[in-house]
Amino acid sequence: MYELYTPKEIIVKMVEIIEKERRAQALQQKELALIASIPLPTYREFVYNQKISFENLIKLLFALKLFSNLEGLLQEKSYASIEEIKNEKTLPKRVRK
Repeated sequence: MYELYTPKEIIVKMVEIIEKERRAQALQQKELALIASIPLPTYREFVYNQKISFENLIKLLFALKLFSNLEGLLQEKSYASIEEIKNEKTLPKRVRK
């Protein structure tokens, strides 16, 4: 589903999720920035301009206890055999018309 979004749209969605949760937990922006150990201007840059480092984004998710939002990032692909790994790296053959 997320493959239909642009990276910018995903970041905007993350801002919405984080801001909604911040308000639900009755935290001010300054308080959340303090809990996440990031500077307030960095948090505001994220909210208003959608710019943040990956490390600071993770800190915000941890501070708000939004661990489930990270699960997909940490899933490793499993393989049944060495052959499956080898076949994944090969490019599909060209089809001539």
